[in-house]
Amino acid sequence: MESDSDSDESEYDLTSNNFNPIKALLNPSRVKLPCPSAPLFDNLNKYASKFLNPQAKQQKKVTPTSQPEASTSQDAAPVRRFLPHQGPVTSQRPQRRERNVLTRMDEPQEGPLAVLRDCMVRRARVKVYTRHMAGIRGHCVAYLAAFDKHWNLALEDVTETWTRKKKRKAPPALGGAQQPVRRRVQPPRVTVLRSDGAREQCQRHVGQLVVRGEQVALVCVHDRS
Repeated sequence: MESDSDSDESEYDLTSNNFNPIKALLNPSRVKLPCPSAPLFDNLNKYASKFLNPQAKQQKKVTPTSQPEASTSQDAAPVRRFLPHQGPVTSQRPQRRERNVLTRMDEPQEGPLAVLRDCMVRRARVKVYTRHMAGIRGHCVAYLAAFDKHWNLALEDVTETWTRKKKRKAPPALGGAQQPVRRRVQPPRVTVLRSDGAREQCQRHVGQLVVRGEQVALVCVHDRS
């Protein structure tokens, strides 16, 4: 008769008739596999395709010696052989030159723009006449720092002279005193040169000024030194 220990061991033996799968699942450490290196399958279909249908395995297996040769196979697609001069041509995309206001000013100019460039290089003062809707507003005498083809001008050390209508100061509302306005940047001081009737001629000095091309009426050289 078998002892209790032998019966217990036989319940964990896969080859025994007394194998108990429930105990084997509860105590997998006591189960001894007859072949530990055996492959594992997730389901029975994989096992059937692996061992019960060996012909499919041989069809899928491809060895290096069983590769078809392109020269001897009749079903292989023809391969076109190119001559040396028919190969792909390597080309390099030309690099596009970066162009901006500064590079355009360095390019050789023609016509009136060449005069502007000459004044900018020689640091000669220019006189720019500006206009408004009805006519000439005034003029600016300054050094030319930059320009473009649209006649937008960047000026330095500007002395601006213009004519404007006289402003009548309105009395404060409800008789209250006007509060002084505090500004971080003080505007340039305006000097009245001449007053005639309803109009007055003013002048001010500005360090830097940008004049739009649509406001430029005429540009001429102020000094030819």
